[in-house]
Amino acid sequence: MKRSGRPLRRAFFMSATVVAAAALTFAAVTTSAVGAQSKPHAGPSQIGPGYPPPGGIYSSFINCPLYNQLMHESVGFTACTAGLATSGSITLGNITTPVVRPVNVQFGFWDGVNQTYYADVVPPPAGISAILTTKPDLIPESLTTALGCPSANQVVENLCVKAQNFGGRYLDVYALAEEAGPITNFNLLSWTQPVMFKLINPLLGNNCTIGTIGDPVVLNPTLSLGSGSQETDPHPKIHPDTFVLATQSTASDTTFAVPGVSGCGPGGVKNIAVDAALDASSGLPAASGANSLTLTGAFNIAATSASQDSALPQPQDNARILLNAFLASVGTPPPSGSQATPLSSAALHQLLQRLGMH
Repeated sequence: MKRSGRPLRRAFFMSATVVAAAALTFAAVTTSAVGAQSKPHAGPSQIGPGYPPPGGIYSSFINCPLYNQLMHESVGFTACTAGLATSGSITLGNITTPVVRPVNVQFGFWDGVNQTYYADVVPPPAGISAILTTKPDLIPESLTTALGCPSANQVVENLCVKAQNFGGRYLDVYALAEEAGPITNFNLLSWTQPVMFKLINPLLGNNCTIGTIGDPVVLNPTLSLGSGSQETDPHPKIHPDTFVLATQSTASDTTFAVPGVSGCGPGGVKNIAVDAALDASSGLPAASGANSLTLTGAFNIAATSASQDSALPQPQDNARILLNAFLASVGTPPPSGSQATPLSSAALHQLLQRLGMH
């Protein structure tokens, strides 16, 4: 007989955990998306996960680190996540923009040392930078507008003239989010994530950012769980206690402050005037309460908790079971969803409360 309550508790814990982690990463990325349109940019090279793209209920999990030894050390659960943020809005200083570019997130996680409320996140084989797939976004104002051209400051005015004369990419400013530190205070429906945003334009140099490692934008999102569903592996005897959870959720934060820009321009002390001009245009620095974040998306998790099942010979290698389920699904078309068990938002919250997780 299975341990009473344990697999169910784990299942709903993982649902909340992965939604929070995925939404968090989306928050970091889409905060940089201060423009509604962008030109194509090549993304970082990706190292394959070591298995062919899975099918069936696992079709979205294309870059999970199931060969990472950490994923095999679980005594409770091993999981992969695939998320897609598709809507929302972000306000930084006096700039507000809708989230219009989808962002895909892939990573793995397992129960780690703290097996009740925390999970250890494992990035894809290519590393932390491969957790998300996105592109720099175009800021909706040109460099000349952002600098307040014409300018009485000679350094700023020189950039204004070059941007006007060269045109094209010299007028465009893109923004790209980068991690500025590890996730902390991760507790199911809330967490802390430091980020910074690189501003990309040939005239701004390679070190132009909003926030820095030492003075980042510190996001503190909270999560509202939406409706969800659960679908078990089609071959439970071969892949026991293996399932996919899906949910729609919203992450929001109105507490974070945004520092000013730094390192923008031709270099050295000359950058000070350029930084000041960009700050004046964007209303930065902006104190807590002047900025906001709302992101909504679909977040899926594939997980195995066979190592908790007392009906099975132990120990069980959760990561190996999940990897075998992926391999067995190759070439299978995605399901219609008719076999999934729906979970309303109210039902999900009630289960979390009853299980002491919310």
